[in-house]
Amino acid sequence: MKPIISSKGKLTQLRYELPHRVHDAKAYPAGAPNGSTIVLYAYDSGVGVVWRGGRPLKQSLPPSKQPAKPAKVNGTSKDAFMIVDSDDDEPSQAAPPAAEFEDEEQELDPDAPYPSIVQKLRLSLNTEVLHIAVPLVPAISTLRTADTVPPIFSKKIVFAVACADYSVRVITLPLTPPSNAAKEASHSSKSQWGEEVVRIPAHAGHQSIPRGITMTWTSRAEPTFDEEQDDEMDVDDGDSAAISRRPKSTKGAADGWDLLVASHSTELGGLLKMWRFSLGETSIPTKGPIVAYQTLPLRKPATRISFNSVQYPKRRHSQILIADGSGITRIYDPFAPSASKRRRNSQPGAYVALFRSTFEQSKGDAPPILAARKPILDAAWAADGQSILALLADGEWGIWAAKPSSTVGSADPSGFTVRGFVGTQDGGRGSGNPSSPKRNGRGALVPMTPNTRKNKEEVLFQGVSASPASPTRGGISVASLLSATGDAPEDSVVIWYGSDAYRIPNLAQHLSRATSRGGSGSLSAPAVSQIQGLALHGEAITSINQFDTTAREARLAIPRDVLVSAEHRLLIATNTTKPLGRDLNAGFEKERVEEEETRRFDQALLEAGELDLGGMDRLLDSMEGSVSASRSLVLGNPRKVLFASSTS
Repeated sequence: MKPIISSKGKLTQLRYELPHRVHDAKAYPAGAPNGSTIVLYAYDSGVGVVWRGGRPLKQSLPPSKQPAKPAKVNGTSKDAFMIVDSDDDEPSQAAPPAAEFEDEEQELDPDAPYPSIVQKLRLSLNTEVLHIAVPLVPAISTLRTADTVPPIFSKKIVFAVACADYSVRVITLPLTPPSNAAKEASHSSKSQWGEEVVRIPAHAGHQSIPRGITMTWTSRAEPTFDEEQDDEMDVDDGDSAAISRRPKSTKGAADGWDLLVASHSTELGGLLKMWRFSLGETSIPTKGPIVAYQTLPLRKPATRISFNSVQYPKRRHSQILIADGSGITRIYDPFAPSASKRRRNSQPGAYVALFRSTFEQSKGDAPPILAARKPILDAAWAADGQSILALLADGEWGIWAAKPSSTVGSADPSGFTVRGFVGTQDGGRGSGNPSSPKRNGRGALVPMTPNTRKNKEEVLFQGVSASPASPTRGGISVASLLSATGDAPEDSVVIWYGSDAYRIPNLAQHLSRATSRGGSGSLSAPAVSQIQGLALHGEAITSINQFDTTAREARLAIPRDVLVSAEHRLLIATNTTKPLGRDLNAGFEKERVEEEETRRFDQALLEAGELDLGGMDRLLDSMEGSVSASRSLVLGNPRKVLFASSTS
């Protein structure tokens, strides 16, 4: 996989063309032992895995040639032997050779200083994979010791997929990229690359195609309850009569770890199913039949579900965000005690918060009672799980405060505390389309440019296009950088809407600016910038994800690399801190050294009497250039150069 590289300013795009359709892509949160970053993408018949950067694989030696067999005599050979075929005895298969890596990372090309692909493979599942979910894997540090994280994450890639055959599968794969010899070796029927696949059967899964999937991990001791009051959230009176109470989790590795996987579909008007698997050190053991841990009927089909971005042992780690197309977002806690305490045997789980989107503008003379809320395209956790970032169908985005204490300047606790807008299609936001508050108000004089003149002419002579102006696709990617001192994490946000993508490098700084202006954000705010020139070539964006960054890059305000999946390609948008070809001093020095080496070579050929006409021309040109340079130094350069006086 060699990329097609294109640069524009400080943004460089690496485009990888793929022979199949891509539905989703994720950057895995943990790196490989050789330092590679891992990319997972869902395609027509399985999952693609790419190891990018890090220490490359050692080049294997070519196989030694086998000695020639002796010639046969009368059609037989002296080395002939009998082969006994037995159905009971299966031939033992040698283990594939382990991967070996170079001692140092690959030296980058100065003309293209980007990590190369170390290894890639395609994990065939014989069905179309539509969605991928990966867990949050924290980095081991002084604040996060190794015994507080499941050990499987240090050895295996753990992810879940939702497929077109109605199935949900949990897959583990070695973190270390396989060697080239292992890829070329024949595989057993059970495993291709050392992976293990846990397939949820039809009776415990969905009866229609899953529309989304999410996963997290928890302690095997959860849930536990006591009378200690936990940090509470606002609950809609019509949805839940009780406020959850959760204790502080004090157990962890001693009890073992579990994996929570949830997916949703449109069956029965909206259904969410959750499964719970035990996590071993290197595998996911399944004892007995697989059954759903919880089944939750939904009022409307969900558009997005997502587990909280905080991690165990924080008490909110199991809360799941459920957004639907009617403009309602709920938070469900599967470990909270049930609202109906009269039932002794009722399973745990309750809604703990509810949020609503803004209303669409009424069309014409329609009564206000017919106004509907704006549909939610996507929603994601932010601010260490204390806020929710939502994207609406008309390009409006906003932030809900999940905790009442963090509500700033909002009269309605379930409404947006900060709002903004993305999207550049203004022409269709007239009658019949939801209008944005940022575009209302007094009109302003706009300078007539060739671009605006063309738009005016199209509207005047062709009329307003009848096609809907609001894209029906969009998404949000929130990536957090944990602080080494235990402070609040730094969130980087990328919002994609239609074919455009926008970046908020630091969400906390943007919130500070927005609240200081009275709680309203907009596209013109300095913290929101559009990612220009995505090389989509007419294809639709299917997903956007962000790679990990370092504390040093965050201090230098270097944006994160962005992973964009289109229909048949993967894009990596990276920030070039040093534009290519702009280091003039290095270029001049390299050119001078090359000219000096050429002159010495020509001089040696001249002394040997073997210099051709081309060499004579080069030698005379160099002599003429040196004479003119010395003459300019002795006689002075005729060009006048003025210098400003350094004294005042």
